Amino acid sequence: MAPKLLPQEVTNMKIGENIFLAPYTTFKIGGKAKFFIEAKHIDDVKDGIKFAEQKGLPFFILGGGSNILISDKGFCGLVIRVSIRGIQRDKNILQIGAGHNWDNVVAYAVRENLSGIENLSLIPGTIGGAVFQNIGAYGAELSDVITSVVALNTTTGKIEKLSHKECRFGYRKSIFQEHSGELVILKAIIRLSPKFKPNLSYHDIKEYFHNRAVTLSTIRKAVISIRRAKLPYPDTIANAGSFFKNPIISNARGITLIKKHPELKQKKAKGGIKLSAGQLIELTKWKGRRIDNVGVSDKHSLVLVNYNNGTAEEIVNLARKIQNSVLRRFSVRLEPEVVILNYKPSRIATGTVIF
Repeated sequence: MAPKLLPQEVTNMKIGENIFLAPYTTFKIGGKAKFFIEAKHIDDVKDGIKFAEQKGLPFFILGGGSNILISDKGFCGLVIRVSIRGIQRDKNILQIGAGHNWDNVVAYAVRENLSGIENLSLIPGTIGGAVFQNIGAYGAELSDVITSVVALNTTTGKIEKLSHKECRFGYRKSIFQEHSGELVILKAIIRLSPKFKPNLSYHDIKEYFHNRAVTLSTIRKAVISIRRAKLPYPDTIANAGSFFKNPIISNARGITLIKKHPELKQKKAKGGIKLSAGQLIELTKWKGRRIDNVGVSDKHSLVLVNYNNGTAEEIVNLARKIQNSVLRRFSVRLEPEVVILNYKPSRIATGTVIF
């Protein structure tokens, strides 16, 4: 039986043509989409995909645009911006539309005295993007609270409910990345706790609460304060957040690398040892450097920024230089966390890494 969905109105899909995509991303970069729709209802998503298939065009699913770099040429197909919003609560269970702003979800949970996502405050984007990427920060990950996800299978046309296990969550990944475009996130179901369980595992949060009272609302306040101090927020300078993932290497490689570079920070992780991508970039002297219109933030070395009319090509070239510097010095390859959308992909645009 198909899962119950958020209430929907009758679709009245409007299709835009030659729409600039830059305003729909926090990088403020990207050319025109041949076609564009704002999908406020589930039927809009279905109708959009049907339209693309009838036209023989690729389609791409866009959320809040906070973790994406779009080609300067734009996109030769249909961009479907999922804007399905709404929160339904049943005790400590929240069902959230994929287009709902993520930080508004966190604010709602804190107001309702529900614990479990307060450490994920102020992360830009929508719940759909949060699930897709399995966002994490300050000792917490979204997968800690996800119970299931409702998605449209674009191959079968059926709506499916995937369990936590079926979502195959990992470090900044999920089944929705593996099958990007084939499984379109429509709704997420999360289970929070009515009992406050503070997560002070992250050093900066622990320091913040030295001689301060720890409550649900003060945890959120602390995370917001730390993020504002450490990260350039997109409302002040265009960026897509952390551009690279923290690399995970085998235990054997880790032992060898740490012997050679004892200054490197390391953490135990599933599959080996996790290194700090930010530290690797900083040690190769990229923090704060600018090349023409783009550069590396002077606040956080993981964040690449668009200072003024930067292009996707400039960002990619900068990222390549950083990757090469880190590879030469530490023999570690940095993988991008940001989704890269090319102009002309296959039937379904998955966000291909082009470097």
